[in-house]
Amino acid sequence: MIEVLQSGSSTTLQDAGRPGHRDRGIPASGAADRLSFGLANFMVGNDWDAPALECTLGGLHLRVLDDTVMAIAGAEMWAQVNGQNVTNFTSFPVTKGDILTLSFARKGVRAYIAIKGGFRAAPVMGSVSTYTLAGLGGIEGRALRIGDRLEASVKGTSGPQKIPPGYRPYLSNHVILRARPGPEFDALTADSRRHLFISPFFATPQTDRMGARLRGDKIVMSRPSSMVSSPLLPGTLQAPPDGQPILALVDGHCTGGYARALQVIRADHWLMGQIGPETQLSFRRAMDVEAANVLHYRNAFYSRLMPGFKF
Repeated sequence: MIEVLQSGSSTTLQDAGRPGHRDRGIPASGAADRLSFGLANFMVGNDWDAPALECTLGGLHLRVLDDTVMAIAGAEMWAQVNGQNVTNFTSFPVTKGDILTLSFARKGVRAYIAIKGGFRAAPVMGSVSTYTLAGLGGIEGRALRIGDRLEASVKGTSGPQKIPPGYRPYLSNHVILRARPGPEFDALTADSRRHLFISPFFATPQTDRMGARLRGDKIVMSRPSSMVSSPLLPGTLQAPPDGQPILALVDGHCTGGYARALQVIRADHWLMGQIGPETQLSFRRAMDVEAANVLHYRNAFYSRLMPGFKF
């Protein structure tokens, strides 16, 4: 069991999400950076999709109430146990009374804290992932607060493990996303179509798990056009009338009424979980066959380490 001493900017309980409910307006949610989340669980010997904590921007302080093993992965937040540095992407034993602290995020924005056995919570629609906008999952459907206590599951684990060479992801404050043209890409001006793939964008403070509003060259349609609401997915880049695009993230709306300029390939969705205010973004054009091949290769590569893992 752990106790929350400081909850940081936002810390929520997440798992692999609740897919299959978009027809009712409920996004899949789940860990925003699925790869770092899975690796944190791998290091404590859990199944890759066991519930873990997602800390955004840092500031989290936890008191350990039982001897156990924990792991951290994802954004670099200079974690410490009782004032002693803990290396990112490692597991470590903790004993009753230890205090784990995460400072502010220096590279990336979301870190994952896994505990041996995984955190215990009541599933909602098959998942314990916290979707705060609808109050679903997690702890009363909200971010953690000071004084919250979370119990670990008693599920069996395979024991602590180290990440083999080549499997640790590289995180940067300049996120490069491969993307395919969206359904309304050809309705954009020629300059806009060019800017999307050659100009950098920056995430503004209007960025959360729902989406990131971007600042950069204006992305506009060749002529004003009204659209009916159309399906959106995580990774859809919309072009609203003000020309500043919006990138849908893991908790994004299921429909929207703006032009869909780009669609980030699925194999790169985990990188979108490390987008926060002032993160620099660039888009690189991907071909249809590339998107499928990269996803196949990446799923095969990481599922050798974490059985059942999929991006």
